[in-house]
Formats: sequence, C-alpha cells, structure tokens
Amino acid sequence: MKRFPRLTLCVPVGRHVSFRPAPLAAALFAVLILTWQTPSVHADGGIFSWLFGSRTAEKPESGQPEPVSSATHQFKKAVTIKASDGNGVQTFCLDGQGRIVALAAPARYFSGPSSTLRSEVHVLTSDGEPVTHWNVDFPGQSINAGPDGNIYVAGDATIAKFGPDGKLLTRLELPHIAELLKNTKGIRKQAQQQLEGTRRSYDRILSSYRDRIKNLEAKPAGDRTEHDKFNLDQNRRSLKMLERQLDEQTRDLNVDNVVKSITGRLRIINSVAISKRDVFIVCGETTGYGYSVWRMDRDFQNAKQVMSGLRGCCGQMDVQSQGDDLVVAENCQHAFARYDRDGKKLGQWGQITRGDDVKCFGGCCNPMNVRCGPNGDVFTAESEGLIKRFSPKGDFVALVGKRPLSGGCKNVAVAASADGKFVYFCDQPGSQIIILEQKIKSVAQAAP
Repeated sequence: MKRFPRLTLCVPVGRHVSFRPAPLAAALFAVLILTWQTPSVHADGGIFSWLFGSRTAEKPESGQPEPVSSATHQFKKAVTIKASDGNGVQTFCLDGQGRIVALAAPARYFSGPSSTLRSEVHVLTSDGEPVTHWNVDFPGQSINAGPDGNIYVAGDATIAKFGPDGKLLTRLELPHIAELLKNTKGIRKQAQQQLEGTRRSYDRILSSYRDRIKNLEAKPAGDRTEHDKFNLDQNRRSLKMLERQLDEQTRDLNVDNVVKSITGRLRIINSVAISKRDVFIVCGETTGYGYSVWRMDRDFQNAKQVMSGLRGCCGQMDVQSQGDDLVVAENCQHAFARYDRDGKKLGQWGQITRGDDVKCFGGCCNPMNVRCGPNGDVFTAESEGLIKRFSPKGDFVALVGKRPLSGGCKNVAVAASADGKFVYFCDQPGSQIIILEQKIKSVAQAAP
C-alpha cells in the first residue's frame, strides 16, 4: 500500500485533526459532497460555508462592502528567505529598529523532540535587504522581539533569548511543559479516551450511511424515483469506499501513536509574546484540543497558566502583547479579543461574513494572526492574504491590502512599521515576507 504524507484538515471546533493517508481525506470529502442531504446553498456562502457552519451567520448590516481597490497600501516587493538546510520562513516579527526578523525552520507539526532539527533567524532591513543571520539549535516555532531589544525564539518545549546581534543570552527547556510531559499516566488515559472517541465517530459515520441505504432499500424497487436510485447508488459506493479507507486508517490507530501525538503537540510553542513585565507562551493542553497561555517573568521563571481552552483551527493560535494586555486571534470565533495579563477577557471584536465585506472575517477560520501597531491599532491577517486594520476599541479602520496566498489555513504573521508606512506579512507556503507600502495618507499615522 502506498504511503502518503500527513495531511492536516481544517476543523473549526478548536482543534486540528491529522490523517496520514491522503485518500481518506478525499474519501470523506467526496462522501460529504455526493451523499449528504444538503439544504440549499447560497452562492455567496458556497459549499465550504455550509460545511463549516457559516450558513447560519447573518450578513452584517454595514453598508456596501469596501472594494479591495480602496486599500491603503499596495504591493511593493516579496522577499524570499531560506535556511541553509532548505527550510522556509515559518513566521517573523519586527524588532525595535524596524528590521524584519524572520524564523526559518521545519514545519510545526512533528511527533516529538529531535536532536537533529535546527532553525535559523534571518535579520533584514525594513526594505528586505539581508543584514545577518544566526543558528538556533532547536526547531523554533515562534519568534518575537521584546521591548528590551532582544529576540525571543520558542519551540520544541524550549525558549531562548538572543541579543540583537544574535548572541545567545539565555536558553531554557520550559519546566512547566517538562512537568506536564512527566504525567505519563494521565496522558495515556487521555489517549485512550481520545482513541475510543475517534472509533465511536467512525462507527457513527458508517452507521449513518448504512441506515440511509437500509431506508432506501426498504422502498419497493418499482416505487423508487430516479432521485432515490441515484442516492442509493451513491450511498452504496460511498460506504464501500469509506469502509476501505477507514480500515486502512485504523490499522495504525493505537494508544501509543495517540500518546506520541499528544506529547508532540504539547512541545509545540504556537506563539511567544513579550511585554515589559512578562513573557507569554502558547502551547497545547494534555486534555482536549484547546490551547493554554502561560505567563513567566523575564528570566523565564515562575510560570503560571493564565488562560486555557482557547480554540484555534489547524494548529494556529496567535497571541501578541500590547502594554500589559494580550491580543488574541480567535480564528474559530471570526474575531480577535483582548485579555489582561491574568487572562481576564476585556473585549472581543469581529463577525463572520458570507460575502465580501472587509469589515468582517470570512473563510472557515479567520483571522489567523494579529499584531499591535501605530496608535495602538490592531492589524489582522487572514489565510487568503487579506490584511485589515482596527482601532484599539475594535472599530474597523481600513482595508490595508490583499495579496493572494496559496495553501489553506496557516500562519500569516503580520506587522507594521512604527509610522505605518510599511506593512509586512508572511507568505508561509512561498517562504516569503510580503512588503506593502502606503499609497495615500488616508489613515492617521502615529509618531514613531
């Protein structure tokens, strides 16, 4: 049997689900499209809107959608960055000098610690010209610059602090994650429960198709309409295909593999944010598929969990600091939110759109990333390469720009220069940093 690479499906219910055989995903998707008894699907929502629940959202009463041509910024250039081992850009930030600081590293999804995986930090001018780069001796998954001018890289249950010149200042295996990983009994129990739940889900899927076939077969052959005959044929073929694919999938489905998946997910550091007082990291949880936010002091000590149960699609959960607060890209909610340093929610802004209203968020799960910029404004980035700007109070300010990106849900890190003239975002599939330049001064600019 031919082996296929791991495929991560987008599931906007607070988790990412990975299936190794690619044909299984194709089979499930084909079955949904061919045999589900769908309601009418609106042209503006599309089949994906129906599948992922967007059909229930009301279109905001915000007037006419703002055209892309009204964007405040235009494309200037795309800068390609590659590590010496060929790995591409996973994310980036701007440092206190306005320089681009990009992390070139292996993809986030891996099954456990590795002594061979490495990453690199590449520093470029604000215009994308190379300045310097340095090696990181672990697979970095997130990066950010602190108000102290230092660069923080986190990943594989590790965090490191570098000076602006790349000198390693501190490196630490995060003790609270190490403690979580020691709970082997609890993790194994969680894996068993997860495995049983997965098998029940498979059984429900198969049972639903068998019931449909049984109901259709109960109707005398002479009384079946052409539509009945079509549905019966499609359900029979889909059931057979699904049984074959699920059988192939569950051959390797065991507690040990699930434990490996859970522990691997715990080691991933989805985001790192630094304020004047604290360092925050985001990682998975031992129970369920949510994300936790942990707060530490600037020496990476006194770790305390301040948030839990955050929902992020396809392994994406971006958290940024603004003053002492945190701004979170709640992509499953089609919104961004503000929390204080203790995890208390201060507000949430955003709404799903079934059309092209740029004041809202489209797709199955957006915004993917956030960043705080001039005047305290919040910049949001979506999987499709759509960048927007909101006021500190959450009011829509402007469409910044759009440059289509390939691939599905992914990290689309975004940042703005201190004067707002340039806006940057990550083209992860293309291993590029996209630079947008302001067209007109239609939006009030902040002083540096």
